[in-house]
Amino acid sequence: MTARRAISALAAALFLGLAPAAAHADGWATIEYKGTVDETFIYQPSDPSVWQSTLHFAWDEREVFHLTGTDTSTPVGGLHLAITGQESMIYAPPNTNQDCSFAIVPRSPLAKGQLSPLDVVWNERGTFGGSATMPITGSYAMSTGATSTAPSCELPVNGGAGVTDEIPDGVGRTFGDAEVSGIEGRLGGPAVTKHFDGEGTTPDGRNTESIHATLTLTNTARRPPDIGATPPKKTLTPAQKQAKLAALDALEDTFQRALYPCGVGAGVGTALIAAGPVGLAVGGTMSALGTPLCLSYLKAIKAEADTVADPPDPAYRTAARIRPVAAPAAKLPACPAAQGAGSPGAVCAQLQPAGQALLRATRATEAAATGLDTTISRETAAVRAGDRRATALQDRTLTTLGRSFAARRRTEAAAARRVAQILGGAGLNVTLDPSAAAAALTALQNRLVAAGLPAAKLTTALGAAPQATASDLLASLGS
Repeated sequence: MTARRAISALAAALFLGLAPAAAHADGWATIEYKGTVDETFIYQPSDPSVWQSTLHFAWDEREVFHLTGTDTSTPVGGLHLAITGQESMIYAPPNTNQDCSFAIVPRSPLAKGQLSPLDVVWNERGTFGGSATMPITGSYAMSTGATSTAPSCELPVNGGAGVTDEIPDGVGRTFGDAEVSGIEGRLGGPAVTKHFDGEGTTPDGRNTESIHATLTLTNTARRPPDIGATPPKKTLTPAQKQAKLAALDALEDTFQRALYPCGVGAGVGTALIAAGPVGLAVGGTMSALGTPLCLSYLKAIKAEADTVADPPDPAYRTAARIRPVAAPAAKLPACPAAQGAGSPGAVCAQLQPAGQALLRATRATEAAATGLDTTISRETAAVRAGDRRATALQDRTLTTLGRSFAARRRTEAAAARRVAQILGGAGLNVTLDPSAAAAALTALQNRLVAAGLPAAKLTTALGAAPQATASDLLASLGS
């Protein structure tokens, strides 16, 4: 675990300007700071399975302050502090006993006398300043659900979340600015926003870091609504709960199914071609199917992971629809002439329409997964906005799309089993030894990161670090 430097009250105060001066009009200021930090540490980039660690940390903190004409600033309603995240460490044998993962939540209770991570005060220039501290330290965050009792498998009060042993140069300054940040506004003026965005990898490839955060300072002449403390835990509707469970179940299946076309890639066709005349006849077909299948799987995995996390979508007054699937069929090589049942040409002639059917079914499932992701995110936003009509609309849509998603998954599973049946009937399969499986897993995760799904977010959605559980190609297809 990386030790984060402690942030003192004095450091935060430096952002608040000089001593207050003349009297001002009364007003209300709301300061909100939210963002995400994602980190990956790979001890040995040439063999990531030796030891790799990941962190996903997300926060949203908000507080309202009453600014009075007597130069005072008083917090009102309490601090809203939401923290979610996951930190994990995975080791290769014989060190698997050191494997560890835990979830990250707000520390409860906060230490007696602990300062709020947010503050707003008047400045002498007739403006007011706000300061915000990223709550990544143990003062505000803590671990829960640890899978190990080892001291390293926790987030102590005097520590902090983090797995990198070096922050990449391209991120260091941004991260430092984001740890404790200041912002200035004027009563009666517009909302002010600051963004902190940085991504980078150290030259040795061991450390990868990204941060995306937004600090906003708004003000009004009247007391703003909804300034209570941390709201009660959200209660899911039956439709939301069912959608999340379905997405999680699908995510586990889709990840294993994607391992071969995305993780092994062209190696599937190469291995089949080396298996003899029948493999030579079908290897090109499997290679040609691999690329479009992989692209569809990547999109489906991202949508399924997002459905579990359900980030809010502001377009919550519009019902999502499953987009039509208009992608062309895969271009497959010609099969050799069939010379009786079981001949290379006959097996190829069976496999090609079955493979195209699998591709169509996969794309259809992906489209339904995207619709489900959009809908649950819009419902989350509608609930937060207090828009009951929009919430009901999204809940009904979620139920409808959930049925379509389930039906399309069944069709895809049947198509995958058919491909496995044809390959298995011809005595063809592709197996991976532990080293090759680890490499395929890393390759798939890298492609998911490139597609916009951080490894830490996938781990959080799955509840554990992803594993290559499919022992061979046929198993990944559900045979």
